[in-house]
Amino acid sequence: LGALDLKLRRRMQVELKRIQNEVGLTFVHVTHDQEEAMTMADTVAVMNAGRIEQLGPPQELYDLPRTAFVANFLGRSNLVPGTVVDGGSGDGILGMDAGGVGMQLPASRAATSDGDVLVGIRPEKVRLLTGDAAPEPGATVLGPGTVEDVSFCGVSTEYIVRVPGVGPLVVFAQNLAADVPVAPGAALRLSWSPRHAFALPGRSAAPAAA
Repeated sequence: LGALDLKLRRRMQVELKRIQNEVGLTFVHVTHDQEEAMTMADTVAVMNAGRIEQLGPPQELYDLPRTAFVANFLGRSNLVPGTVVDGGSGDGILGMDAGGVGMQLPASRAATSDGDVLVGIRPEKVRLLTGDAAPEPGATVLGPGTVEDVSFCGVSTEYIVRVPGVGPLVVFAQNLAADVPVAPGAALRLSWSPRHAFALPGRSAAPAAA
């Protein structure tokens, strides 16, 4: 479907799904378009160098990737290097240190529970905190950081915010009528709910127990 314009491609995706449901047969759809794969598939297999990196429903692969390749192949992810400092043996919550910032997430959302990790968060899950705006209770908070770039993308605005000790993070903020875009050079904080984060193996991390 890659040679079709956007509207016709979307119509063909819907039509192919309708035909598949009508005939009741399994379709194997091979594509490099990640959005198309997630739109059309009941099960997605992400392949890397000839092997399957992860297999499962599209929402599972997007919300809970198990490798850095999958996290960056399906959509975009902020991946922050860190180290597990609390294995969550009691309450099921992992504690991590990432650039001197304490972070937490449910152990069930971690592909590893020891050693070096990559703490991941999708850009649309990150909230911009300007001025005296308060984060939600229990949120991970970074910053203050500096806005390096602002790109209007239609339904959302993409911000690149550099946080000392962590590096640049991408944020997608939905464009609402009352919102005033934050200008480059502005100082602000970033926050997200631990239930939206995930942890992937770093260089010396051991796989989590099944």
